[in-house]
Amino acid sequence: MPVPEDKKQHAVKDSHRSELDLSTQTVSGGRTDVEISNEGGEVLSAVKDEQTNTGELEPCGGSKSCEKENTGGTSEITQDNEGNDEHVLQLVETDSEPVCEQDEMREKAKGSIRLRMLDFGWRLCHLSLLMCLTGLLQGDLCYGQRLVQIQEGPLYRVKGYPISISCNVTGFKGSSLQDFEFKVKKSNVDINIISTKETDFAFAKYSNRVREKDIEIERLSGSSVLLRIKPLLEGDAGDIFCQTPNTDGRFFGSYEAETKLNVIEDNLKASYSGSSSQSLSEGDPLQLECQVSSETYQHTHLSVSWFLHSEADENPRTIITLDKDLTVKPGAGFEDRYHRGLISMDKVEDTTFRLKMLQVQQSDQGKIYCKAIEWIQDPDRSWTEIAHKTSTPCNVEVKQIVAEAGSFSVNMKASKEALQVGDALDIHCSVKAQSLPGHLFSVTWLKDQKNVAQIGSSGMLTVFDSYKERENAAEMRAVKSSRTDYLLTIRSARAEDQGQYQCEVWQEDMNDDGTFRKIQKQLSSPETVSITAKESDLTLVMMMEDAVTEGDTLQVICSVSRSNGPLSVSWQHKKDSGDSFSDVISLTHEGVMKDIGTKYQSRHVQTLHSPAGNFTLEIGASATSDSGEYRCSVSEWTVQSNGEMTKANTQSQQKAISVNSVESLMKVTLISRTTNVHINSSVELLCIVKGPKVSLAVRWMFRPPNSTVQTNILSIRHTGEIAWGADQRNYQLSIQAQPSATHFLLIVPQASKQHEGQYQCQVDAYQKYVQKAMKNSNPLAVTVQKPVSKMSLSKLKSRLETTVNTDAKIECSVLTTTTDTSRFTITWMIGSQMLLTMDLDAVVKFGPAAGPEKDQRIRMEVRQKQTFQLTLHQVRSSDSGQYHCEVEEWLQDPLGDWYSLKNMSGSTELVVKEKESKLYVKKENRMLNFTNHQAGFTVDCDIESQSSDKSTFEVTWFKVQEEGHGPVAIYTARRDGTLHSPIGDKHLVFGRPLATHYKLTVLQIQPTDVGQYYCQVEEYLPTADNWRKLVSDTSGELSVHVHTEGDAEKSIDWKHKRNSDQKKKKAGLWAENHPLNAVPKTSAR
Repeated sequence: MPVPEDKKQHAVKDSHRSELDLSTQTVSGGRTDVEISNEGGEVLSAVKDEQTNTGELEPCGGSKSCEKENTGGTSEITQDNEGNDEHVLQLVETDSEPVCEQDEMREKAKGSIRLRMLDFGWRLCHLSLLMCLTGLLQGDLCYGQRLVQIQEGPLYRVKGYPISISCNVTGFKGSSLQDFEFKVKKSNVDINIISTKETDFAFAKYSNRVREKDIEIERLSGSSVLLRIKPLLEGDAGDIFCQTPNTDGRFFGSYEAETKLNVIEDNLKASYSGSSSQSLSEGDPLQLECQVSSETYQHTHLSVSWFLHSEADENPRTIITLDKDLTVKPGAGFEDRYHRGLISMDKVEDTTFRLKMLQVQQSDQGKIYCKAIEWIQDPDRSWTEIAHKTSTPCNVEVKQIVAEAGSFSVNMKASKEALQVGDALDIHCSVKAQSLPGHLFSVTWLKDQKNVAQIGSSGMLTVFDSYKERENAAEMRAVKSSRTDYLLTIRSARAEDQGQYQCEVWQEDMNDDGTFRKIQKQLSSPETVSITAKESDLTLVMMMEDAVTEGDTLQVICSVSRSNGPLSVSWQHKKDSGDSFSDVISLTHEGVMKDIGTKYQSRHVQTLHSPAGNFTLEIGASATSDSGEYRCSVSEWTVQSNGEMTKANTQSQQKAISVNSVESLMKVTLISRTTNVHINSSVELLCIVKGPKVSLAVRWMFRPPNSTVQTNILSIRHTGEIAWGADQRNYQLSIQAQPSATHFLLIVPQASKQHEGQYQCQVDAYQKYVQKAMKNSNPLAVTVQKPVSKMSLSKLKSRLETTVNTDAKIECSVLTTTTDTSRFTITWMIGSQMLLTMDLDAVVKFGPAAGPEKDQRIRMEVRQKQTFQLTLHQVRSSDSGQYHCEVEEWLQDPLGDWYSLKNMSGSTELVVKEKESKLYVKKENRMLNFTNHQAGFTVDCDIESQSSDKSTFEVTWFKVQEEGHGPVAIYTARRDGTLHSPIGDKHLVFGRPLATHYKLTVLQIQPTDVGQYYCQVEEYLPTADNWRKLVSDTSGELSVHVHTEGDAEKSIDWKHKRNSDQKKKKAGLWAENHPLNAVPKTSAR
C-alpha cells in the first residue's frame, strides 16, 4: 500500500549523524504498520493492533522484499542498500499478516507486532530508534526523554573566517518544528545571540550582526540547525549554549547543551616569490614555488593547491593539490599528464611547495597561483577548515611552435643562468617535429663544442671522457623524460662545468639490419652557464641545556647554516676557564669519527651529522668532571678542479654546561598530617624525594622517645626488594611516581604507644647499580596519645561500723568505662600501707599491712564484672582504720600491650567495736579468822552470767600478801582444762562443781596464809581458727586471819609481821621460800 505524502514525517540529521525518515498510516482495520530503512539498507517493519494495544517489531533484510497480503491485495516494500544514504521509516496499514520471502513466517494472533532484524549491529547502533518505535506502537506518539546535543568542543576557530556550529534535539513531544536559542557565557554572564522564535532575542552586542545576517540560524530539519557566524570576531569566544524551549507538557530530559568556542589569531601565510610573469614555448618546462607556513599553537594540518585561471575560464581550475593527509591529487583535466609524470608537486623542506610542469601546453596559459588551507581536527574526529590564504599569481604565456612539414626544431634551456659551486645544473633539450614518420632522434649534449653525454635513437646512454667517473659516482645523469624531452643533470656543479652548452639532435632512420642512418641535424641555440665559487657564509649556533644530571647523556648540538660544501667538525672541552681545550672527538667530511681524546677512550662518545645539517656530540653517562666549556669547530670543504677536497673555511662556537651531581639535585622531605594521634588511629608518613630520574633505595628508621638507638622499620632496595626490620603486620607501604617527585608513603594503620617516637627516611640514589648519593630526610616526631578516660567510681560510705568477730565488707564499683574491653587493677590500702592488690589477670597479692595473721582473714572478689569487694572475716578492733580503694583502668593497644589510662580512688573508715559483755562474777566479800592450824578454807568463784553459750573461761586466783604489794597469782584453771600453780610445796585443791562455779581450797592453813584472796575470770569466744578474749571480771575478796598463841583477838600487823618474818627462818613458811610474781589486779568491766 503506498504511503500518502501528508503522512510522512522526516527527521534529517547533519553530517555527523545518520538520516532517518519516518512515515505512519492508520487504516480502518485497526492496525498500524511501520517500515524503517536506514543508510545501511536494513528494513524494519512493525505492526500495531489498536484494539489490543499490543505489538511486535520484525526486520526485513536489506535488498530483500516483504509482502503483505490482505483482502484488498498485496503491497511490497523493497529497500536497496546500494547508493542509498537516507534512512526511511514508513508506517503502512494492512489487515493481513506480513510474509517475508527470505524468513520463515511466525504465525501469531491478530494484533501481534513482528520485528525481523538482519543486522544485529545496526540494531545496537539504532537502539534509541527502536525504543522510539516501541513508544509509537504503544501510544501513537514517538517521544521519550528530551536530549539537546551541540557540536562537541572545545572548538578552535580563526578570527575573521565564517564558522558553523550544529545543534539538534531528540525525544521531544509536540510540534516537529522545534525552536532553538543560542547564548554565550562570559564571566558567568549569559548573553543572548540569536533565536528562531524571537526576532529581538539578541542582546545589543549581537543585534546589529543578526540584522545584517552576519549571524544566522540555518535549519537542516525541524529538529536540527546550524549556527552560522560570518565573520568570527575575537569577542565571540566563550561557552556557547544551545537551548530548546519546552514543548513536552512537562520537564523531562535536558533542554540545553554547551560547547566551548576558542577564537585564535590568523597565522597562516602563503606567498609566491618568483617572477610575476614567464614567457614559454610549447613543451617548455615550468617550475613555480609557493611558501606556506602557519604559527598556530594548536595542532593543525595544511593543504596546498595550485590553480590556473585562464581568460576562457569562468572559475579557476585546480592543477594539483597536496592534501592535509599528504596525498597528492590532480585537478580535473590534468589527470592524464599527472599519471604520465608531466605534472608533479613536491614539498621542499618545511615551507616550500613546488609545482613542476615538464611540458607546458597552450591550455596552460593564464594566471597560476597557490592556495593554502589550514585544517584542524575537532573532538568528533572530523576535520574543519579554519583559514585559507592565496598567493599572488604568476602570468604564464605559452607560445605555439609552428614547424615546417618534414622538419624539426630543437630547444635547450638551462635551469639557471648563474650558478654557484655545489648547485645542481639541469639542461633540458626538447625536440618539436611535424610530419616525420618514426620520429627517431639521437640527442647529444655539448659543452664548448665537446661531447658530454648522448642518448641514441635506441635509448642507449653514452657518457664521454671525464664525465664517466662523475656518472659512476652518481654526480650526473642523462634521461629521456618524455617522447620529445631529454634532461641532463649535474647534481653538484663544479667551477669547470661553466661554459657554453648546446644540444645536437640527429634525425635517424633504422636500416633493415637494425643500424641507424643519420638523416638531418639540428642544433639548439647556445646558452652560456656561469658557475662561481660560493662566498662562505658559514654560521654556527650551539644549542644545549645549561645543565644536565650526572649519569645522563650529555648532548651538545652545533647547528650549521649557510654552508656551501661538505662539512667536518671537531669537538673540544675544558673544565675551568684557566685550562686549555683538549680534544674530545672529530668527524671528517666523509663521515668518519676519529681523534677521540685520551680521557674519552674508554667512554661512550660519538658525534653525529644529521640531514638537517646539525652536528651532535653525545657523551654517555656524564660525570661532574664533564662540566665546563665545549667548543664546536666546523670546517667547510670544496672540490678543486682536480677533484681533490680542500678546507675552505672554519667557524667555531663555544658554550658552557654544568653537570650536576645527583646528590646536589636530590631533596628528601618527610611530612605528615598525623603527627599527634590517639592510640588505634592511623599515622601516615610521606617521604617526598625530588630530583633526577634515578633508581632509589629507601630506608625507614625509627627512634623511641628518650633513646639514642635508631632501628630500621623496613628497607626498599633500588632493585625493588623489600626487607622488613619490624613486624610487617603493623605497617603498610605505598609508592607513587609523580612527574616531579617520588612519594614513599608509610602507614601505621593502628598506632600504639610503641609507635611513638621520631621517624626518618633515608634515600640512596643509584645509576646503573652504582650509588650516587645518600640523603636523610628531616626527623619527624610522632606523638601517640592515650584516649581520654571515661571511668568513674561509685562513692564509698565515709564510715562503716561493725562489731568484733563479724565480717566487714567494703565494695568499690566502676560505674562507667572508656571501652567495653577495659580492664582494672585494684589496690586496697589501710592508712598508708598496702593491704592487698589484684592485677589485670585477677591475681591477688597481699601487702605489708596484711601480716601473717590478717591475710588469713581477708579476701577480695569480683562481683558483676566491675564491682570489687573486700571482705574482712572476724574483725577485730585492731582492724579499724581508713581503707582506700585505688582503681586503675587499662586498655590494650593494637600490639597487645596493656597501658594505664587513669587512676581513681575512694575511701571509707572502718570502725570495729567490742561486743557488750554479760560476764558477771559474784562479788561477795568475806572474812575468816582461824586459830586451828589444821583447818582449811575455800575461795569460791561463782559466774552468775556469761556473754555467750559458747563462752569458755580461764580462772586465776590471786592473793594479796602484804599491804603495798600487788596481787600474786597462786593458781590457774585454763580454758583448755589444764591446771597450773606456781606454788610447788603448797597443797591446793581445785574444784568445779558446776560449769560456772569454780573453787580453790587451801588445806592446813598456816600463819603465812594470811591475806586477801579473790579470783579473776577471763571469758573467751571461738573465732574461725582461734579463740578471742572477750572480757574479764573478778570476784569479791576473802580476808583470812590466823591467830597464834597469846595473841588471841589480835589482828595481824602487816608491817611488824613482815619484819619479824624476815628474821624467822622457819621452813614451814612457803611464802618466803617460794616468792610469787606480782600481777596487776584487774577490775571487772
